[in-house]
Amino acid sequence: MGASHAKSEKAEEDDTQGKPPTNLVDIPYRQKLLVVAGLTVTLFVATMNQTVVATAAQNIVADIGGFDRFVWLFAGFSLAATASVPIVGKLSDIAGRKLVLIGSVIFFMATSAAAGFSTDMTQLIVARVLQGAAFAGVMGSVWIIMAALWAPSERAKWMGVATAGFTLSGVMGPIFGGIVSDTFSWRWVFFINIPTGAFSLLLLWIWFPNVDRDKRKGRLDLMGAVLFVGAATALLLALTWGGRDYAWDSPRILGLIVGSLVAFLVFARVELKADDPMLPLNLFTHRIFAFGWLASLMTTSTFIAITVFQPLFVQGVMGKSATSASIPLIALAIGVAIGANIAGQILSRRGYARELGISGLSIATVCLVFVSTLDSASSIWSLFIATGFIGFGMSFGFTSFTVPVQNAMPTSVLGVVTSTLQFGRLFGQAAGSAVFGAVLFASVAVSFVGLNEDSPQVRIADPGIIVAVDELTEVRSEYLRDPALGEQRYESDLATSRNNLSDGLSTVFLFAAAFSMSGVVLAWFTFSGGTSTATVRRERGTANTMD
Repeated sequence: MGASHAKSEKAEEDDTQGKPPTNLVDIPYRQKLLVVAGLTVTLFVATMNQTVVATAAQNIVADIGGFDRFVWLFAGFSLAATASVPIVGKLSDIAGRKLVLIGSVIFFMATSAAAGFSTDMTQLIVARVLQGAAFAGVMGSVWIIMAALWAPSERAKWMGVATAGFTLSGVMGPIFGGIVSDTFSWRWVFFINIPTGAFSLLLLWIWFPNVDRDKRKGRLDLMGAVLFVGAATALLLALTWGGRDYAWDSPRILGLIVGSLVAFLVFARVELKADDPMLPLNLFTHRIFAFGWLASLMTTSTFIAITVFQPLFVQGVMGKSATSASIPLIALAIGVAIGANIAGQILSRRGYARELGISGLSIATVCLVFVSTLDSASSIWSLFIATGFIGFGMSFGFTSFTVPVQNAMPTSVLGVVTSTLQFGRLFGQAAGSAVFGAVLFASVAVSFVGLNEDSPQVRIADPGIIVAVDELTEVRSEYLRDPALGEQRYESDLATSRNNLSDGLSTVFLFAAAFSMSGVVLAWFTFSGGTSTATVRRERGTANTMD
C-alpha cells in the first residue's frame, strides 16, 4: 500500500509540475492528505454544533426558560441547513469551492457569537437558524470537495474516514456541551467556535489549492429555493405543533399540511422547467440514487433520536447530570469510529454495499428496541453497550448509502449528487427532531391533567423541571413547606414524572427503530443490481442524460 501511494504521489507530481491543476483529483497525493486534514478539522468544528445543545439544554432552559420551544433549537437549525444545502451547491459551482467554504466558516463563527450572547430562547433560536445556514455552507462544501479529491476506486476508504469524523463530531457535541455547561456556562459551547473556527480557517488558507478551472456561468434558482423553504417550513411546523399545541385535525395543522403539499407540487413544476434547477429532479429517476437518498433520510432521522433524546433519558429518567449523559455517547463515538473505517475498507476493496447496509442497520434496529425497554432502574452501562452497537451499525448504513451512490452516477454531476444526498440527510434530521419531539410531548402531556395550577405538583410534572437540578431543588423545598405534601409525596410524584418521561422516550426509541428497519428494506432494493454493476454503469456514462 505504501509503495503504491509513493508511486501515485510521484506520478501526480510529475504530471502537475509547472502548471496549476485543473481538477482536485490531479493534485499531489501529499497535498491531498493535507487538504483532507484541513477539511476534517473544519467539518468536526461545524458538525459538533448540530447536537451541542442536547446535554446543555437543562442549563439553557434553567437560565433563559422556554422549554416549550426547546425542540426548535434542533429543528430550526436543521431546517435552515436543509434549505441552504442546494443553494450552497449552486454557489460552489458558480463562485468556486474555496471561496464558498471560507466564507461559510466566517459566517459560522459570527452566528456562534450571536448564539452565545442570546438573552432569551427566541434570540437563541434565531441565532441557531442562522447558524444552521452557515453549517450548510461548511458541510456541503466539505463533502463535495472530499468526494472530488479521490478517484472512485479510492473514494470509499477516504469517505469512510470523513464519515467517522462527521458522525464523531455529532456525538461529541452532546459530550462537549454537557461538560462545558456543567463546568463553565452553556454560552461557552458556542463561544468556543470562534477560536476553533479561526484555526480551521488558517489550515484551509494554507493547504487548500487554487485550482485553475473554467468558471461555470449560472444563476441561483431563487424561485425554487423560496418554494422549497416555504414547503419544508409548513411541513415541519405541522409535525411540531400537531398533537401538542393543536389537534391533528385542527384547521391550522390541516392548512399547514395542505399548504406544504401544494408548495412541493409547485416546486416540482418549477424545477422541471428550470434551465439550471436548484434540485435536479431527474436524479430521482435512477433507482440507486432515489432509494439511496430515501434511505439516507430515514437513517439520519434514527441517529438524531440517539444524539438528542438519549441525553434527555439519562438526565430526566435516570436522574443523572449532564456530564453523566455523555457516557453512552462516548460508546456511540467508539462504535462509529470503528464501524465507519471498517465499512470504508470493505467497500473500497470488495464492495458488498447491500450486505453492509442490511447487517449494520439490523444491528441498530435490535439495539434501539432494547433501549426502548430501559427505565429509571436500568444501569447506565447497559445503555453504554447498546449505544456502542447502535453507532457501529449506523456507521455501516451511512457509508453504504454515500460512496456507492456517488460511484453509480457520472462524475459530471458529482457535486449535485453529493449536495442532494446531504440535503436528504439534513431534512431527515429536521423531520426527525420534529416528529420525535411531537411524539414525546404527546406522551408526557397527560401528566398535567387535573392538577392545581398553584401546586408544586404542576411544576414537578414538567419535563423541563425534572432535568434542571436547581429548579428541582426549589420544587422540593415547596413540597417540604406544604404540610399536605412533604418529602414522601415529593419522591412519589418525582418518580411518577420520571416514569411518564420514560414512557414517552420509549415510544421515541421505538419510532427510531422503525425508521432504522426501513433502512434495511431500502438497502435491499437500492443495491439489488450489485455495487459492481453500478460502477460499470457510471464508468460507461449511461447516466449522462443528466448533464
